[in-house]
Amino acid sequence: MASSSRSSPDSQHVTGAALREDLPLKAGSGVRARCCAPGPRLILTAFAVLSAAITLALVTQIYYGDFELVPHGSVSSSAAACSRAGTDALKAGGRALDAAAATALCLAVLAPHRTSLDASGAMLYWEYRAARTRPPTLYEWGGASEAGRQGASEAGRQGAAGRPPRLVVALATLHAQLGALPWEQLLMPAIRLAKEGYQVSEGLAAAAGAADSTLATGTMATGSLVTAPALAAFLSSLLANTSSELTEAWHGAALVRSSTPVETRAGSWRLLTPPSASSAARALQAALLPAPASPDEAQSRVVAALQVESRAGQLPADGPATGLAAVDQYDTYIALVTGLSAPFGSGPVVEGGAPDGSGWALNGVGWTLDEPHAQLDLAPAIMLDTTVCGTRYVLGAESTSALAQAGAALVVDGAAGAVERARVALRPAGLLALEAGRAPPPAAALPAPAAYNATPPHAAVNLVQQRADALASHADSRGGGLASRF
Repeated sequence: MASSSRSSPDSQHVTGAALREDLPLKAGSGVRARCCAPGPRLILTAFAVLSAAITLALVTQIYYGDFELVPHGSVSSSAAACSRAGTDALKAGGRALDAAAATALCLAVLAPHRTSLDASGAMLYWEYRAARTRPPTLYEWGGASEAGRQGASEAGRQGAAGRPPRLVVALATLHAQLGALPWEQLLMPAIRLAKEGYQVSEGLAAAAGAADSTLATGTMATGSLVTAPALAAFLSSLLANTSSELTEAWHGAALVRSSTPVETRAGSWRLLTPPSASSAARALQAALLPAPASPDEAQSRVVAALQVESRAGQLPADGPATGLAAVDQYDTYIALVTGLSAPFGSGPVVEGGAPDGSGWALNGVGWTLDEPHAQLDLAPAIMLDTTVCGTRYVLGAESTSALAQAGAALVVDGAAGAVERARVALRPAGLLALEAGRAPPPAAALPAPAAYNATPPHAAVNLVQQRADALASHADSRGGGLASRF
């Protein structure tokens, strides 16, 4: 029989520590308990510190880190060749300003009835990714408020009024501040088209046919090839200087005015416009608050609001203009509209005309001085849906009325078909004018019958739409253009 002094394994001791099955589960029971007790707290503390570090790193990256750049860009204008000139500038590493400048100079060649090297302009500029620190900026030049502030320059580059062409001065000044590509690279598309020739658009042919004989001594038939050697020579003379040199020589800072655009909110939408287009913002508010039941109801409200503005003398008079929109891979937005006080300008032809000096001719188009004496109807705009990941529209609108009607259609019906939707023009005293040659809006879209025909060219709205990194663009068929993107 075994001695009673021999105990079972459960009661054995090793170096003063009891070996029992429940030892790890009892606090303060020997060495093993003292070692294991802090374990869960240590793990939890380490996990909390790691989580806080990861969260801090993510927040820092979101607010201060570099964006992941997805190559993309788009330009929408009233000429396919000019839209391509803009996207070519983006593909070459240019910024939105480079694209807008190349496009605007190209349009001055292809659409001299709507813009020119001496055109007045309004441009909205916004580096959207830096929106927290860099608010949108409005740049304007020319117009009735210029009041002769532009300084003189060397005689070879001055017009008859003792100044260089204001659109070139403004673009050179803005390029010196905001551009990335060499200045001469932006001039080349316009120079090539002026030298090699371009096809006359239907709108240009109609405007040339209706122009005074002193401005159009030749015949511009739709589809015919026309060159502008004098214009090409003038632009070529600018290749030897940088934009900074031209800005200094031409006192560009005295021409270009910068300010903060007018901001208007309508529901979840935020609209940025120049002060001259604030009527469009008020009309858009009237259209969207309360929410309309249909696009027709939205348009009817817009037109009724514009009629009130027109009767109060708040709407600027219609005039020839051309608008463009540009977005680069850094999500910098530019809406630019340039225009004239009269088709082809209101002053004499400068630096060109036919070889015999007779002015406008089929193969000898120069540039024309323009001296506005009233506010021009230039309506660049940026529209933003303020909801998370909302849609943004960059719009080059060629009239306040077109901006308001297209903006309401975009909000209510989306981009598909909204730009091409039938519109009406506003005449003094609130009279409505249908767009000749186009189907009229439905009766439900008009608060009153439209009795007058709008004089072509009809105001176009060219736009680029962005949602996240996805771009879509549309060039209004009223302008006869085509958008370009990649």
